[in-house]
Amino acid sequence: MNNPLPFRKHSLFPNQVHGNLVVPPFCPPERYVALDTESFAPRPDDVVVATFSKSGTTWLQNMLYNLVGCPNGPICKINETVPWLQSVSASLEEIERMKGPRVFKTHDYWSWLPQKLRDTARFIYCTRNPKDQAVSYFHHIKTLGSIYGDGCANITFSEYFEQIYTNKDVAEFGLWEDHNVEWLKESPRDNILFVTYEDLKEDSEKQIRRMVEFLGLPNDEDRIVETLTQSGFEHMQNSDNLNYSWLTGGLKSGFIRKGEVGGWVEYLNEEQSAYFDTPIDKVVQAGGRVRCTLDE
Repeated sequence: MNNPLPFRKHSLFPNQVHGNLVVPPFCPPERYVALDTESFAPRPDDVVVATFSKSGTTWLQNMLYNLVGCPNGPICKINETVPWLQSVSASLEEIERMKGPRVFKTHDYWSWLPQKLRDTARFIYCTRNPKDQAVSYFHHIKTLGSIYGDGCANITFSEYFEQIYTNKDVAEFGLWEDHNVEWLKESPRDNILFVTYEDLKEDSEKQIRRMVEFLGLPNDEDRIVETLTQSGFEHMQNSDNLNYSWLTGGLKSGFIRKGEVGGWVEYLNEEQSAYFDTPIDKVVQAGGRVRCTLDE
């Protein structure tokens, strides 16, 4: 376990360091330690949404919680109903009191997760093409000024791309390709289902039915229809229980911005777009599926 270290490489908030990579300040080392103790007890029906940041995480949290039947009642705030395991936004005592099936999220690498969780839970890993993910994360840090600080308010996309996104020592959770490749190495396991943001966007119902089968849930048509309704983009953007308006100062389109595929063409210049050739190739070689447009 690494000790907390100040985040000095850019004018963002003081972060933590875990596994030699930057993680958000609300994911402290103490939480990682606690997850390995008896304070956290995984259950056989736990479901974990695993993603690199800004890869459809909230979308899947909402989708899966509806699919398992909303065991803890209607969503009040998505980050409370479907907690981020490594974040202190929900205590382990609160998590222990949750009715199952519990749905969690994580942005961790596979190797960072407690062994007892890896052996017990079922994971749905969602990847998103890195060009759109990079643009989404740019808007993410600018929108959440209350967390990331004024230093990000006026940063240009080029400054962000060069100083933060492509810098492994600065970017939260490191590089997109490293995260994807480590999870893809676990693809022979029968408790991980891999989905892509683009496939979800193209045919949500098809992917929902894959998740229903993977989780061994009843093939309940009414629940599937309701899940499709509740996970629609406009519904999520306008829902104060899902859009993180409590962090964005009431801005409904701040956290759930556009939900598009291919919007990167409005931001990336030719050189920036070419940067992704090598990362994408690494992920494809590892068995991943990468679609930078829905035509691919």
